[in-house]
Amino acid sequence: MRMEEADIVVVGAGLAGLSAARDLVTAGQQVVLVEARDRVGGRTWSAPFEAAGCVVDLGAEWVDPHCHLAIMRELERYGIGLEAPEVVAKAELFSHVAASDSWQSLLRECDRIADALDVSRPDWYSQSETYDIPASLFLARQSLEPDVLDEFLAHGFALQGADPDGYSMLNLLHEFASFGGTELAFSSADYRIGGGAQSLAIAIAGVLSAVLRLNWPVSRIAHCAEGVVVEGSAGCIRARQVIIALPVNVLRHMQLDIELPAEASRVIAQGHVGRAAKGWGAASVSELVESSGWPHAVEVYSRRGCDADALCTFAVASPDHDEALRQSWLSVEQRHPEVALSDARLSHDWVTDPYSRGSWLSSAPGQMRGLHQLADMPAPCFFTGGDLSRGWYGWMEGAVTSGRDVAARMLACGDGGAGRSATA
Repeated sequence: MRMEEADIVVVGAGLAGLSAARDLVTAGQQVVLVEARDRVGGRTWSAPFEAAGCVVDLGAEWVDPHCHLAIMRELERYGIGLEAPEVVAKAELFSHVAASDSWQSLLRECDRIADALDVSRPDWYSQSETYDIPASLFLARQSLEPDVLDEFLAHGFALQGADPDGYSMLNLLHEFASFGGTELAFSSADYRIGGGAQSLAIAIAGVLSAVLRLNWPVSRIAHCAEGVVVEGSAGCIRARQVIIALPVNVLRHMQLDIELPAEASRVIAQGHVGRAAKGWGAASVSELVESSGWPHAVEVYSRRGCDADALCTFAVASPDHDEALRQSWLSVEQRHPEVALSDARLSHDWVTDPYSRGSWLSSAPGQMRGLHQLADMPAPCFFTGGDLSRGWYGWMEGAVTSGRDVAARMLACGDGGAGRSATA
């Protein structure tokens, strides 16, 4: 197999890899960007839903223009706007539990803990490791009324995309701190990117056509005398440095012949616990729909299409993606008898997808230190992605900020710096 030479290889053309590659190319670096799929965007994927006559997001979808400032700058850079919210008033979401003493007490307790977290610190997780326990265990200690518990679990799932027995309450508290409060975290992100979330990835890729290689899956990354070597079925590239911009859950299925810190290796071996099943159905509704429930049809919302309405639902992908959505569609019909659902459906199974192996990041207890170690790896092997952005784990905002940060670190390293950052 012929060996190709490059200064830098970026592995993965999601938003993080694209942002990093663009900044490096702009700085005059010789970059090769490889992507296993036949498209860019990673876990942002906007697809036509012909039955409804609109484009829907099969993966990442929501933006908060007041909090996701890096995304807003990127959208402005490429002339992409936001779609006005179509959902019902968010204030109505908590109306049936808002007067409950236990609901208000739970929000106050979460806000108290979140207020003490300084998420600008790389080691923010070390401040409150007492709460690095399963979310279900934390909630069991609060003596909650059943409807309050279900409401919190539903909105917690909207942020974590995982089973509360599996994800860390500390990860959820990080979300509360990032948004500036528990209720804000539950209700703020309600804007979509015009044309679909993937439109930003496509726009960035448009300036990288000379260096982008699609259908280029990587099987091995290893140290070598010159730096690193990246191998795959489509070829072999030797480079001075590499940026690995892949979901954490994909890494254990690759051969990584590089030295990793112990906790980082453990996180790779375990994988994160994000397991969301998201599905769209064509429907006819008189008014826009939004509701929450637990454990099925955890989120439900609709948008207008040219030919029909598109109705979306989420659930924990248990026992698998298809069964979770089957149960959720049954719950939608029971909860919303006013909605006339057709048989047309559209979804993507991110858990079995070999290039994601999970939905957005949701960390299990004990994984934060390992994620930090991965995000802080020095030259020649850098890791980046929405899974590793300490500011916005799992969000598009996190992917962009992480990608741009790792490019800056790499350039600093090339100038003789240590290649580490306190803001990855």
